[in-house]
Amino acid sequence: MSVEIRPLSGDDHARVHDFLTQRWAGPVMLLGGEAIDASRLPGFIAMDGDEIAGLVTIIKRDAEWEILTLDSINRWGGVGTQLLDAVVDDARKAGIGRLTVRTSNDNLDAFRFYQRRGFRFENIVQGVIDQEREQKPEIPLRGEYGIELHDEILFARHL
Repeated sequence: MSVEIRPLSGDDHARVHDFLTQRWAGPVMLLGGEAIDASRLPGFIAMDGDEIAGLVTIIKRDAEWEILTLDSINRWGGVGTQLLDAVVDDARKAGIGRLTVRTSNDNLDAFRFYQRRGFRFENIVQGVIDQEREQKPEIPLRGEYGIELHDEILFARHL
């Protein structure tokens, strides 16, 4: 798939907000009990003409960056890899030596995606999704492949 990958700009906010609402049930994500509006974060967008083909949002910290969302409209088409590569390149230019990403225990496709791209399991936080569901009831009880959602898995990659 031929797409244009570019950094997010302020002009993208409305379309990113809508995209996250369609794909993630809203732009607000819970991270360690904190509500974060992913539509306001830096990141990269993949455009196929006038349409969003994918999006990655990043929390930039001094020593490491964390991918909060990574989404591609057409799975297996390479857009997710292109977005991740853009983050890796940007992090290296900024002198960042480590990337992290969290996913739910049901997201087997994400397990495979990140491990194939050099990420390793680092931590499992048991029950965190059950706690987050109290704050955000729209978090489903079951996710991909009918697996119950309970835990969060942290992956990390050293650059």
